[in-house]
Amino acid sequence: MRDSMSSRRSGRFAPALACLAAALAPAATSRGDTVVMKNGVAYKTVAAPDSDGNTLLYLWDGLKKIVVRDSKVDKTIADNALRTGEKFSLVQPMTVHAGMMPKEVVGVAAGPWDEKGRRQFRYYGRSPRPVVMEQAINEIGPHVVRYRGVDGFWVGQTATRAVPREVLVGLLHRVDRENQNERERVVRYMMGAGWYPEARAELDRIVKEFPGGDLAERAAGARQAIVQAEAAQRRSEVDVLRRAQRYKAAADLLKTFDDPEIATEIQVEAREQLRRIETQRRDDQATARELHRLELRLSPTLHAAWRDRLAEIHQALAEAPDAVRDRLAAWRRAQAESKPTVEAQLALAASGFVAGIESAVPHLAEADALWRARDLIAAYLRSNREEAREAILAQLDALNWPPGPPEAPETRRLELAQKLCRLMPPPLRRPADETFAGTVENRIEAADSIPTKYLVQLPPEYHPLRSYPAVVVMHAGDGPETAVAEWRDEAARRGYVVIAPEYRATEGTNEYHYSPDEHAAVELSVRDARRRYAIDADRVFAVGQLTGGEAAWDVALGHSDLFAGVAVLSALPGKYVPRMLGGHQRLPLLYVLGDLAPAANEIVYANHIKPMILKVWDVTYMEMNRRGLERFPEEIATVFDWMAPLRRDPHPREFADHAARECDDRHHGIVVREFSEGRTTAPEAVDPLGRNLSPASIKLKTSSLANLLDLTTSGVSRMDVWAGPELIDFTRKLEVRVNRKAVFKGQPELDFRPMLEDLRLRGDRGQMYWIKIEVG
Repeated sequence: MRDSMSSRRSGRFAPALACLAAALAPAATSRGDTVVMKNGVAYKTVAAPDSDGNTLLYLWDGLKKIVVRDSKVDKTIADNALRTGEKFSLVQPMTVHAGMMPKEVVGVAAGPWDEKGRRQFRYYGRSPRPVVMEQAINEIGPHVVRYRGVDGFWVGQTATRAVPREVLVGLLHRVDRENQNERERVVRYMMGAGWYPEARAELDRIVKEFPGGDLAERAAGARQAIVQAEAAQRRSEVDVLRRAQRYKAAADLLKTFDDPEIATEIQVEAREQLRRIETQRRDDQATARELHRLELRLSPTLHAAWRDRLAEIHQALAEAPDAVRDRLAAWRRAQAESKPTVEAQLALAASGFVAGIESAVPHLAEADALWRARDLIAAYLRSNREEAREAILAQLDALNWPPGPPEAPETRRLELAQKLCRLMPPPLRRPADETFAGTVENRIEAADSIPTKYLVQLPPEYHPLRSYPAVVVMHAGDGPETAVAEWRDEAARRGYVVIAPEYRATEGTNEYHYSPDEHAAVELSVRDARRRYAIDADRVFAVGQLTGGEAAWDVALGHSDLFAGVAVLSALPGKYVPRMLGGHQRLPLLYVLGDLAPAANEIVYANHIKPMILKVWDVTYMEMNRRGLERFPEEIATVFDWMAPLRRDPHPREFADHAARECDDRHHGIVVREFSEGRTTAPEAVDPLGRNLSPASIKLKTSSLANLLDLTTSGVSRMDVWAGPELIDFTRKLEVRVNRKAVFKGQPELDFRPMLEDLRLRGDRGQMYWIKIEVG
């Protein structure tokens, strides 16, 4: 096997980290860059960014072209990270050496790579008959792996992370085992790829098998470099775990920096972080002890009345102190400053826990009212009986709420109720789900839609008092189980809840039909998940590959106020999508497509994607080189990087939207109850590119000065206008205009019913409304 791999570059170990870095410098003269966007997302490139000479930037990372608007770039940093590292060429016997790449690839099925670096590959082009071949890896780089067709022509590449590490390690071990230079190159390759345990093990084998000379001294320097690089990699992972709210895992990882070979500054930083963690743990324990001492000072009657509530606070401090410590700050501050009475301390701690620090009150009766209100609201949100909910509303009205301004007492009550809702655990939570490590299945039956199900995967260290982003994965016709399996590992690492709806009316089909039933299945799944799990409603994303990409794109545009962004991989715009692209003015889009996909450049990019980028919308285009309509699982991490900084604006002060289906009826608080004739079209009657649609339009502008909601609509006969305190001052008279005509003018009446009923149905604690005005 010695002649099965040929050298691209040779070299020696450097005795120190600086020399080693120099040895890994690229031979080419062109440089790469790291392009940092204004939202913090960074793209590494193998060359300096190219420009169209006007406003677009083209970034190339060796696998894909990334197109962004220049005005969204914050800075560009010279960086050769993707151009450094060793490369190995493999000799793979082939029977077909020349040919032409297909013009279009509409379907791909690739088997796993075997120990020889080969796989079975099938694709569909313009012919309905598949082309079948064997493919073989012929070059291994630290970031890119290249391959060729063995018995059919194909020249391609993929990310190194897309090939199992054990396969590549096995191929690298095929170098001449007697050639010290080649063995050393393998170590440098592993370092460039970030495979530090493998690099260290291979280095130790080399030292053992090649005694004598200066190898031991040089290897010591290289080993030190490996130790430092691995420590830096683990240090970065600590930050990832913290952002994922995996605090125990982060603390455990920080305890691994005790190797004396690790750089002193990294060890000092790790010890300092562990010290801060320990200090915070002791502070939290002190808070719990103070609360216990306060409990012991209560009279028997008072303790009996508050025992269960105090037990809930103790449990929260023990399980998720990060989520609740700020709520108790008003009590701890009062303890230190003013020596309040036992009753006042209890009131401050208890009211702050349920309503937040800004709503903490020192009066026990008012704190009791807040707890009662929270429990009543939770019961309302769980209840399926209308008469029970009406009784709960009456009890809420009768409570002794903390007083508000005399001119608007109802405003204060609704403010407090909204805070209670946002801080309480999910009303339909099931503790068994939270301790189950696997996938949970939930079934939904709604009166006006087909029964369906969705799967949920919770992240490690999940707790219902924290708040988690969620990724709604639309499967590609192969069922929600496949979607969860493909996305859960990266979601777990980043701290995301995975929601995988079964949107098909019947299993066995892999097509998406753009139907209201499919939309209802997805929307109801998200609503139900928000009521069961601690989901940050302002960080819910729709994603999909192939058919699932069509579903994700269409559903997200039809319900743009539901998502913080949509990532579409290998899906083409069809039916309603081309006419609804204006929704991306507010809805960020990541679009990933292979350059061999049908009409990738001529139609999809030129006609649909590029115009949106030029309008400075938050749209990013990624074009995979020599790839067709594929799933691109190796780009899942890229999708999570893109999602990380995004947040939904739940209450935009102005927007413009369109609707061409009965199910596209909700637009940031504007709910269409009836469309004008001819403005909605059934999916089966829609032209493939939506050219026969005449969608309704909705525009909203608001004025804080005039306390005005100004609507302009076309194609809408009847609608509900929902409003909350983010847009309206409820202590003043409100005016609502539709097409320049005032449809409401006066002081809106406030009660709990609209807010709680909307929350019960939608479960959206990030987008809450206080009033509903019927129009038309």
